[in-house]
Amino acid sequence: MECKVVPLRHEHLATWNIPLDIERAYMSPGSVAYCLLADGEPVFAGGVVNLQWSRGEAWMLPTPWFRNNVRTCFRFIKKMVPEMARAGGFKRLQATCSIIKADALAEIKAVRTVSHLGFLYEGTMKQYGPNGETCHMYARIF
Repeated sequence: MECKVVPLRHEHLATWNIPLDIERAYMSPGSVAYCLLADGEPVFAGGVVNLQWSRGEAWMLPTPWFRNNVRTCFRFIKKMVPEMARAGGFKRLQATCSIIKADALAEIKAVRTVSHLGFLYEGTMKQYGPNGETCHMYARIF
């Protein structure tokens, strides 16, 4: 299997039926996003949405391929996080992890992922998520 990281394009997001408002945020001016291709097919995407003042919100699409190839994806993510900070001129990247009471294992995996990427816990925010979820905030300074 040949894996390659490329700049994210609208066609890649169409693979996963991403809502238009979310797609606009991912591709907004000053934001940075990449797609992992496996044998030419988009299988994973992530990036940083520009929040202004050298701050960005990190995001990723945990696709089924990602769940089955976590180590491969993580290797690329770890390399790309500092690259995205540099490319976007971000001094601070932040990431949120939703707390879903019904899926504690998913929460633990999300927390481990951001921690292994060098993000540090900053606090808990009630009613922060798009559906009113409580979220943990993590940040990494560059």
